[in-house]
Amino acid sequence: MRLRIADVLAGAEKYLSQSAHPPVVWRAWQAIRSCRTARLGGHVVVCTKGHVEGVWYNACRNRACPRCSFYRVRLWLERQASTLLGCAHHHIIFTIPHELNVLWLLNYRELGELLFKSARDALFDLASDPRYLGARPGVIMNLHTWGQQLLQHPHTHCLVTDGGVDESGHWVRSRRKSLLPAEPLKRLFRGKFLYGLRGLALQERLRLPHGWSRADVLALCRQANTKRWNVHVCERYEDPTAVLNYLGRYIHGGPMGESRLVAVDSDTVTFRYKDYRDMGPEGPRRKVMTLSRHEFIRRYLQHVPPKGFHMVRGYGVSRRGGTTEDIRTRVREAMPLTPELHRSLSPRPAPPREDSDGSLFCSICGSPLDLVPRRARSAPRVAA
Repeated sequence: MRLRIADVLAGAEKYLSQSAHPPVVWRAWQAIRSCRTARLGGHVVVCTKGHVEGVWYNACRNRACPRCSFYRVRLWLERQASTLLGCAHHHIIFTIPHELNVLWLLNYRELGELLFKSARDALFDLASDPRYLGARPGVIMNLHTWGQQLLQHPHTHCLVTDGGVDESGHWVRSRRKSLLPAEPLKRLFRGKFLYGLRGLALQERLRLPHGWSRADVLALCRQANTKRWNVHVCERYEDPTAVLNYLGRYIHGGPMGESRLVAVDSDTVTFRYKDYRDMGPEGPRRKVMTLSRHEFIRRYLQHVPPKGFHMVRGYGVSRRGGTTEDIRTRVREAMPLTPELHRSLSPRPAPPREDSDGSLFCSICGSPLDLVPRRARSAPRVAA
């Protein structure tokens, strides 16, 4: 039988009750445990032409649930077809040093907003320099807070257009192979993030660890200024869908897919991971790690984002709506998506084996499936 994250989290109630956790973490834990069980009820789907018929339990639709990711990722990719330009793109990754993790868990929303803003401003400031681009590019930005071992590793992936719109509204194509130089971009990002962090501390908008004062945060900023800040600028991608598909896997579904689980017992959890510090001829080597069940639960649930926090954002020409819509329409007329790119962003719907999200279609004839809901079985609510 396939191993499930829900089985691992079954013993998390004791861990959650030992210390204060926000209601969003309790809700995510309860949703993952109830996903596709009788607690949430079920539904019958029937093809109007008689090809498909079956009964499935309902999905929880929580964005931290690994079993509810497929349809949400598919719908997200389809939406990108309305904003993605038919030009080459660059993949840029901004990472903050681990010394700042002591503040991250207590200030997820504040530092997450600061990370988005610092990365965006660093990109736009450097790209606006006539020596590099002299225009404002389009950026799709996605926040990740985890590494392969589920430790805190806040970083943001940016899919950046190979060019931008100048002040007169004309498209300017990049002349550089890597769009922007990494070292000036790193210094800009570091300066903007630490400046914003000091401002949050001086305005007393941060929750501090026990025994900390504002002076400790300012000292931490001075220490972080001497540490390594990773900003990785990849070369140009003629086909940006590979990066989009990579980002899509982590937009919904939590920090780890269930396919990485190797073994689960009452005391330990074993899972696979890629070690990016041990590179082989074919990339990072795949290894296996065993954690205590308590430690695995702690690592997994610490990545549940705050309620209403947007993990994916668009800036510049890639921003949806607003005044950029007219500019993007003009640019897309000059650079429409190729049929190949459009097909890769709008995959054919898969058969509804495990999910009830969105519209369901027959995998054989494509006809809509009639959905007949079934009542959920009442279950006790967990107080947060």
